[in-house]
Amino acid sequence: MLVDLEPGCERLHVGDRIDSTTTWCRPQMLPAEVVSWDVPVRVERVAANRTGEYDWIARNHGHICALLSDWKESPGPTAISGCLMYDRYLHLFHRTVPTTHGRIVRRAFVTRQAHRTPTPHGGYSVTLSGPPTLTECGAVPSDSTVTWNCVELDTDQ
Repeated sequence: MLVDLEPGCERLHVGDRIDSTTTWCRPQMLPAEVVSWDVPVRVERVAANRTGEYDWIARNHGHICALLSDWKESPGPTAISGCLMYDRYLHLFHRTVPTTHGRIVRRAFVTRQAHRTPTPHGGYSVTLSGPPTLTECGAVPSDSTVTWNCVELDTDQ
C-alpha cells in the first residue's frame, strides 16, 4: 500500500494494525514489486456527494475495499491490477469511504533518481528521472529521493 509523505501524519510501524481509507492506484508508474495483479473484486456503484453522480468501490473478501477513481466499466465481479493507496482525506470528498484492514508486515519506500539543483535561498529544486524503484528502509541512495512510503499489509488477519 502506498502511503503519502505528508508531514505530521502518524508513523506506521511493522506490527501495527491499521484501518485505512483507501483508493486504488493503477499499475502505470509503479515498481512491479508493489503491484498486485488480477485481484478478484466485486465493483459496486454508490451515490456520490454530488447529486446524480456515482463513485465506484471495489471489495475483496471483506478485507480490502478501495475507491476506483476512474472506473469506466460495469459493476459486478472482475479483476483489477494496481496498488492500494492510503488516503487520509477521502472522507472529505466522498460519501462512502472504503476502508482496508490489515497488519503491517514490511515497510519500504518507492524512490526515483533525483537531480538536485541549489536555489538562491538555500534550498534546492528536484528533477526526477528514471523508473520508480522499491527501496528498503535505510537504503535510499544519495542520488535518489523518496516519492512514497510503502507498507506491505497482511489483510488475512
